[in-house]
Amino acid sequence: MKNYNYQSTLKNFKNSAFHKSVLFLFILCSFIIFAGDLNAQKFLSLEQSEMEERSLEERTATKEPKFFDSRTSAQWIGLYFGVGFRKVKLQVADAVTISDSDGEANGIGFNLGYFWDEQVLEYERQVSIVEHSESFTYQEESGQKLEVIQNNFWYIQYPKINRDFYLHYGSGLQFTKTRFAGTASNDAYEDEIALGIETGFSYFVTSNLLIYYRFSLGQHLTFLTSSSSNPFLKQSQLHTIYLNYFFPL
Repeated sequence: MKNYNYQSTLKNFKNSAFHKSVLFLFILCSFIIFAGDLNAQKFLSLEQSEMEERSLEERTATKEPKFFDSRTSAQWIGLYFGVGFRKVKLQVADAVTISDSDGEANGIGFNLGYFWDEQVLEYERQVSIVEHSESFTYQEESGQKLEVIQNNFWYIQYPKINRDFYLHYGSGLQFTKTRFAGTASNDAYEDEIALGIETGFSYFVTSNLLIYYRFSLGQHLTFLTSSSSNPFLKQSQLHTIYLNYFFPL
């Protein structure tokens, strides 16, 4: 009888120890899993925070000036003006061609433009003083050196290639005044009208400094001119590099 009680007590003890061990292991596993979840969430939270900080730094570092932000808009408008240096080729009188590539000595160009929505209206004034190697005659007057004043009015398309680089092309009218240099009277000017086409490119060195290259071709229009049938300035070809200041509105 005594032996039976001893065995029963031992069996109860083993069962209790087993249940407690299982419970302990269950609590330990739950703690490990819970701690792992907390560490994972903390790691993910830190990683996400670092990624957001890096993204914010990158956006801050690459943020464009307000000028360029406005320049990407279709509503960007502004004025530009400046002076230009040229290479000049003129066809005058009876098939006489005069070329001058001295950009400082052959006169100067000036332009003033209004830009909106990738379009431009521009006034350009070109004053050219060029000399031929030989004397030639036009309407009983002769000389070697010519003075040509061109007042040009352009309508230009101005498509953007990237943020700083633009192409341009357009057409307009050229109102020209031509005479032999050294003539004192303004009546000596021959007033003529030409049809002009132009093309080129421009590049913004800074937000306000614009380098502007233009090739323009002007062809005399006989039916729009009151002068004689033999024009003084038949054709003009100008390569001009402008240094322009741009003023956004």
